[in-house]
Amino acid sequence: MKPFTLSFISTLFALGALILLAGCQNSTNDFGPTGALSGKVTYQGEPVKEGLVQFNNPEKGFGGQAVINEDGTYTITNDSGGLVLGTYQVSVVPPTIEKSFGPDTPPSEVLKEMPNIPQKYHYPKSSGLSVEIKDGENNFDIDMQ
Repeated sequence: MKPFTLSFISTLFALGALILLAGCQNSTNDFGPTGALSGKVTYQGEPVKEGLVQFNNPEKGFGGQAVINEDGTYTITNDSGGLVLGTYQVSVVPPTIEKSFGPDTPPSEVLKEMPNIPQKYHYPKSSGLSVEIKDGENNFDIDMQ
């Protein structure tokens, strides 16, 4: 009988790591099943090229956010595949920029002024937007007016 070799042990270790990684790709976390979410953000039909889409579930206390890409698309993912199932209030927020308020004041982070993200969409309660996340893939396009 041959003793285990280092390459055999390495192979077993690599196989175990792959199994663990595959297990991490499921759609459940400590709070329950999750659903993936993607979509496109537009203003009067034109893609919004920067900012964040934020999701808030006040009933369960869960939330998340996704960065808006240059083509207006976004995807929300996390280690467990997306958002916990449920209904979320949605807001669209411009990116922050550094702004100086005078020579004696250090610069502060403020929201970038973006006419293609109207103020009412900055807050979940005034945006009028909501999405229900279901198991599996979800799509939620946002066309702001």
